[in-house]
Amino acid sequence: MEWKLIDVVKETNHRYLNYYTMHYEIKDGDKTKYYEYFLASRHDEDKLYALHATTRPDGVIIPCYYIDEKGEYYLLITSQFRPAFNRIVTSMPAGLMDPEDDIFSCAKREALEEGGVIIDNLEIIAPIGPTSSGFSDEINAIVMGQIVSFASNKLEEFEDISVKLIKIEDLLKMLDDPQYFFALNVRLLIKYLALRFKYEK
Repeated sequence: MEWKLIDVVKETNHRYLNYYTMHYEIKDGDKTKYYEYFLASRHDEDKLYALHATTRPDGVIIPCYYIDEKGEYYLLITSQFRPAFNRIVTSMPAGLMDPEDDIFSCAKREALEEGGVIIDNLEIIAPIGPTSSGFSDEINAIVMGQIVSFASNKLEEFEDISVKLIKIEDLLKMLDDPQYFFALNVRLLIKYLALRFKYEK
């Protein structure tokens, strides 16, 4: 099948997130069909990823690790109330890019603002990729940093976030505990980092 985007209609006009209807013409052999798809986006019509692919992510997820004097590895875990689920979601620091940001400056700022930590030795764990390709055009990157010192976090007015350093072994046990509602990407990051740090010791 050959897909051709022929029109995009903005259906809402909200400050942070909008709903669009995408109109496609699809050629399937000698048949032509028409299809509507529905999209949520943080972007205005002229900056939708479908119209203007970009190498700049919308936001950054930041796994922050700490190594104590015994060589034990910890990860900084956030617990944040998320209205979309009406419950606490267990995750990691993350945030949206400001216009002047690159992914490293964004990672450092959000680690401090949400996690109250200063990080260094930054490393790209994953370049940009979709977070929910069936619903949204949001793309994020993952940048890991080592915690080198601690400070006070600087939350926005309606950010309800608590943070805790947790040993990786204990985090692996938490993954099986139904009282914790982990973000899917964070669940996978914990498993990846547990394996990686095991072999780095």
